[in-house]
Amino acid sequence: MTGKGTNLLLCALMVFFQSAGQADFDHYQPLRSKGRVPKDFSTSTLTKIRQDNREDLKSLNGQKREFFVEQINYSIDEILHSGNVTFGDTISNYLQELGDRLIAGETDLRGKLRFYVYNSTEANAFSTRQGIVFVTTGLIAQLTSEAQLAFVLSHEIIHYQEHHVLDLFEYATKEKFYSYNERARFLSNYSRENELEADRKAVKMVHDAGYKPGEINKTFDVLLYSYLPFEELKLDRTYFNTTEMYVPEIYFDFKRNEISAKFKYNDYLMSHPNLAKRKEQVTDQIGKFKEWETGMLYKDSLQFFHIRDVARFEYVLNKVYADEPVEALYAIYILEKKYPESTFLKNYKSQAWLDIMKLTVKKETFSYSVFSTLNRKKQRYYEGQISILNQFITVLPKTGKLAMGLRVIYDVYHSDTTNAVAKKCYETAIQLLVKSDDFEPEKFSSRNFKETLTYLKNLKQDTSSKSKLHTVEWDKYTVIENQSKGVTEDFGIDSTKFYMYGISDIIRDSSFLKKFKQTLLKKGMLDKDKDDFNLMTDAEQEDVEYFKYDNEAHLKMDSMLIFQPAIFETTRSEIDVFKTFRTRELVSREIAANAEDLNIHVKSLSLNQLESLSADDWNNYSLIQRSLTRAINDHENDYFVLDVPDLNRINSTFKTGKLVFMEYQHTYAPDLNFGNVALFTVLLPVGLVYFPIAILSGHYSDWQFYVLDLKTGELVLDRSYYVNEPASKHSIGSRLNGMFHQLKQAKNEY
Repeated sequence: MTGKGTNLLLCALMVFFQSAGQADFDHYQPLRSKGRVPKDFSTSTLTKIRQDNREDLKSLNGQKREFFVEQINYSIDEILHSGNVTFGDTISNYLQELGDRLIAGETDLRGKLRFYVYNSTEANAFSTRQGIVFVTTGLIAQLTSEAQLAFVLSHEIIHYQEHHVLDLFEYATKEKFYSYNERARFLSNYSRENELEADRKAVKMVHDAGYKPGEINKTFDVLLYSYLPFEELKLDRTYFNTTEMYVPEIYFDFKRNEISAKFKYNDYLMSHPNLAKRKEQVTDQIGKFKEWETGMLYKDSLQFFHIRDVARFEYVLNKVYADEPVEALYAIYILEKKYPESTFLKNYKSQAWLDIMKLTVKKETFSYSVFSTLNRKKQRYYEGQISILNQFITVLPKTGKLAMGLRVIYDVYHSDTTNAVAKKCYETAIQLLVKSDDFEPEKFSSRNFKETLTYLKNLKQDTSSKSKLHTVEWDKYTVIENQSKGVTEDFGIDSTKFYMYGISDIIRDSSFLKKFKQTLLKKGMLDKDKDDFNLMTDAEQEDVEYFKYDNEAHLKMDSMLIFQPAIFETTRSEIDVFKTFRTRELVSREIAANAEDLNIHVKSLSLNQLESLSADDWNNYSLIQRSLTRAINDHENDYFVLDVPDLNRINSTFKTGKLVFMEYQHTYAPDLNFGNVALFTVLLPVGLVYFPIAILSGHYSDWQFYVLDLKTGELVLDRSYYVNEPASKHSIGSRLNGMFHQLKQAKNEY
C-alpha cells in the first residue's frame, strides 16, 4: 500500500472511532470541559504577565510595553474565565487536530498553538499573541465544509505568525469595560493590510493541506450572511399542527423580508476591507497554485458535519439563554428535521415558548405603566425565512400566544413525564397562565378544530331540516360567547381564532385543572394582599415597602456558596490590573473573616487557586456563570427553568442552598481638573481646604450583591450600594459584615 493510501486509511479509521464515541443527539448534553486542565486555564494572570518575555514588543517603549502586556493578558484571561470557553471537549479537540494538520509543514509553529472553542452565536475567530486561537460555535454552525474552517484557522494562524497582534496596541489602550463578546471582537480587529495579508498566505496553507479551492471563497459568503440563521429553510405550513392543534395555512402567507446584505460596501472608514475585495484577492491567489488535492475534503466530511451539529445545538442553547426565542425556535425547527426525538431540542423549545408567554404576561402587567417602554424588548427586524416565523408569532393575540405555548409545553411534558426540565416548564407555564388576564379555561372550546367543524356541520344540517333543532336560536349572550370562541352566526369557524380549539384536551384534563385552580388560589391570596396595601395611607405604604426591602435580605443563611466575585479597580474608567488583583485578594480575605465572625459556613467556587481546579470545577463554574448572566439580565428569572436540575446537583455537591455573587468596582477620580487646580492655587487659603477634600472624596465604590437559590433557580436578592469610600480593609470589611449580618437573619412577620 502506498504512503498516501496508508494515510487515508488511518484517517478513515480515526474518524470512525471518533464518531463511535460521539454524542447521541437525542440525548445531547451541552459542551463540557474534560481531562487535564491546560496551563492557559490553570496559570494566573499575574504569573502570565511576569513570565511574558516581551521579546516581540521591542518596538514599544517601556511604559507602553508594560501597559500592553498587562491589558492583553488580562483581556485574554477574562475570555478564558468567562465560562464560554471549554477544553478537552469534542469541538476543541477537533480544532486542535485540524490546526496541527495545517501547520504540519511549519516547523517554527509546532507545539506553539492551542485551539479552543468559544461558545457564542457570533460568527468569529481570533488569535492571540500567546498562541491561542479561539473559534466560536456561531461560526462553525454557519460553515458548509471543513475546507472553509481550514481557511478560517489558517487566516488566524497567519495573524499569529506575522505578529499582527501588535497592531492591536491602539485598541488595547482604549479598552474599558467590554462584554466577553466585545472583547472577542476587539481581539479580532486588525488593519485592512493585516487582513489581506492573512487571506493571501492562508490560501497557501489550505493548498498545502490538500483541500479543494472551490470551498475557500465560500467562506466569505458565510461571513456576509452570518447574521442570519445557519440555514435558510422555508417554514412548513403544518409544523405547528398536532392531533389537537390546527393552525390555518393563511397564517403563513406573510411576505418574507428580503435579505439585504451586500458584498460591496463603502469600507473607507472601516478597519477591514470589504468582502468583495477580499474575495477578489483570494480568487487571484488561488489561481497561482496549479495543483489542488481533490480527495481530502470528502475524507473529513463525516467528522466535520458532526462537529457542526454540535455547534448548532450550542447555537440553540445560546439563543435561549440570551432570551431570543424566535431565533431559538427557528433553529430548533431546522434541527428537528434531522433529530425529531431530541430531548434537548424539546426542552429548549419549551423554554423558548415559556419566554414568549412570559413576555406576553409582562406586557399585560406594564400596559398601564409609564415605565412600560423600559420593560419591552426592542422589536427586532428579521430577514429571510425566519421573518415568516416572527410575523406569525407577532400577530398572534395574547390568548393565542399563551395557548400555543401551553400546547407545546404540555405535549413535551406528557411525552415523557420523567423529564424534570419538561415538568418544571409545565408547572411554570401554569403559573404564567394564572398571572395573565387573557387566559380563562372556560372560554376555550372543549372540542378541537376538527371536532368542532363536524359538530357545527351536523348542527347546521339539523337546523335546516324539519327536526326539533330548527327552533333553537342563540340568544345575544350565547352569540357573544360563541364569537369569542371563533364560532360565526352561520355555524362556521373564524379561523383567526384557531387557538381557541387547540387545547381542548388540556382543559378537560383533571390534573391540569387541579394545578390551575391551586395556583389560582395562591394568586388570589396575593391579590388580596395587594388590595389591602392599596387601601393604606401613604405613610403606611412607605412603612410596608421599607419593611419588605429590609426583610428581603433576611434569608436565614447559616451557609453559603461564594461564587468568584467580579472585582474591578479603575482610574477614570481605565482598568488597573495589579490593583484589581490586590483588591480581589482583600475581598476574599474579608469574606472569610466576616463569615467566620458571624458563624456562617462558607464554601467557595472561585479562581483564587487556579492550579487546584479540575475539569468538573470549571464545568460548575461555567454553568453558574451562564445561570447568573441570564438571571441578572432578566430579574424575573423564576420563569427560566433549564438550569434547575444542574443547580440542584451543585446544591447537593456543596451542601448549601444559596449562592452569593458580588460585583465591586472601585474608582479613584478626584475632582482635580486643570481649571480647579489653577483657581484654588491662586486662592490658596480656600485651596488648603479644597484639595484635601477633593483627594479624599475621589473614591467611588459600587457594590452589587446577588443571591441565587440553587433549589429553584430564582434570583432571590439583588441589592446595590453606591458610596464614597476607598477600597480599604475597613470599608470593604464593614460592607461585607453588614450584608452577611442581614443574610443570616430570619424573616420577620409584619
